Amino acid sequence: MHKALGEAQLALEAQERLIEELRADTGARREAAAGAPVSEEALAAREALALLTARERQILVLISQGNSNRRVAKALGISEKTVKNHLSAIFLKVGASDRTQAVVMGIRSGIVSIDEPFNDASPPMSAGE
Repeated sequence: MHKALGEAQLALEAQERLIEELRADTGARREAAAGAPVSEEALAAREALALLTARERQILVLISQGNSNRRVAKALGISEKTVKNHLSAIFLKVGASDRTQAVVMGIRSGIVSIDEPFNDASPPMSAGE
């Protein structure tokens, strides 16, 4: 049990580091928008994310808010399989290997914000819905 708790603690610490890195990246993105040059990586992410459909962007935002495929499906009134298909298309278009990498690209390109909610996407559903 102690080993499992230790592993969980390490995972939480890694997650906290990722959040801090994303927040720092968001600040850098805001500075870039204020006139500083944009990095090649950010430009590449923007170009890749420009290929996404409106529904794929919506799904990317919802997963960035921590929603599972099931919750995204319920929020959008589609099947969980359809969400998985959209995620596969997102990964292919942006060159991401998983949802975390896709969300990071979304943050870097400005599609996803970790500081502000996205108005076009349905809010996360409560446990009773």
